[in-house]
Amino acid sequence: MLSSSAEELIALLDSISVSDYRDDSGGKGDRAAVAEAARRLLARLETPFERAWRLSWINGNVHAAVQIALDLGIWEGWYLSERLEISLLELHALARRPCDLNLLRRLFRLLAAENVIRELREDQYGATAFSKALGQTEEPVAQTILSGTHHGIESSRNLPYFLSRSNYVEPLDSRNTNYMELTPERLGIFERCRADLDYQASFIGLMRGLAVYKLDWTEIYDTKILMNGFDTRGEAPLFIDIGGAHGVDVERLLNRYPDIPSGKLMLQDTPEVIAMAKVSDKIAAISYDFFTPQPIRGARVYFMHAILHDWDDSDAGRILSNTADAMKRGYSKLLLYESVLVSQGATLYQSVADISIMHLVSAAERTERRWRELLQASGFEVCKIWRHPLSLESIIEAELI
Repeated sequence: MLSSSAEELIALLDSISVSDYRDDSGGKGDRAAVAEAARRLLARLETPFERAWRLSWINGNVHAAVQIALDLGIWEGWYLSERLEISLLELHALARRPCDLNLLRRLFRLLAAENVIRELREDQYGATAFSKALGQTEEPVAQTILSGTHHGIESSRNLPYFLSRSNYVEPLDSRNTNYMELTPERLGIFERCRADLDYQASFIGLMRGLAVYKLDWTEIYDTKILMNGFDTRGEAPLFIDIGGAHGVDVERLLNRYPDIPSGKLMLQDTPEVIAMAKVSDKIAAISYDFFTPQPIRGARVYFMHAILHDWDDSDAGRILSNTADAMKRGYSKLLLYESVLVSQGATLYQSVADISIMHLVSAAERTERRWRELLQASGFEVCKIWRHPLSLESIIEAELI
């Protein structure tokens, strides 16, 4: 029997709603802080075995159950039905492929226990914000689940074996990555994405989801610097978003300055990514491989968001050199929106990103010192590192030496 103090605390915790707390545009604020405190609380309350069990068994089984329901089209069917409550039989009828009813019952029993859905009574379930989001299959939540299936889970699971075989040398060789061991052809993650558009879409979906939790870069960097120095009479563009994927960063500059004329903003990425990009008509979307010479010369700004952290110093140096060759000394600026790793107190996002790029591409997040060394070796001088207390990443502003 529970003590009265425990019952009171449980009642208080159960009364907390997401609507009680708000975040800012960067996904930081009261809600995020309370959620982080709840994670710390769980870490204190769970026994060591319970935590090991959650990490090793619960998380994997729940992900598998969510993925199976995605594969069957059940999340999408439930979402499109606009029903908040639904029976197991009705969920079974939504499946786009034949499946056993009791199989579905066992999967949804787990999903209810993990609060993915609400269990109302026997074989009767209620929707949650998460289950509704899973039903929007082209949006970031569902695509993030798929990205784990396609990339993250298998790659991270292989990492202990990869490191054991390499005698625990820090993986920094992009030609020999842990991820390459997942396919007989030894495809890197980007090659695999190019070979399979579903793998490409899920990776981009993950990036779109993460972008919501990254502060709008125009709120960190003083964009008046760019606009005041822009040669409006010249033919060169204002802003080139190199490897910009879905174009959220160039769109953010356009939102701040909607009168920028057509042809002055550019989005560059591989042909497969550009084909999926949906940006304003004012933004020119151009296919480009950043390991080749930059074709657009003399732009005011060459911008990269979380590009160089995917590459070791050698490859990152090649990308920077191609960019530097196109820049106009004393006029063009390089802006890197990247994580600048701190030596103590790194956030969960920074730490997860660092290990993820370790097992995916044999790269590493860089400290301020390493960023300065990398840029100097490629002919750049760091003008300023722009930080914001609510941002997970910083803007590194650099010019040609």
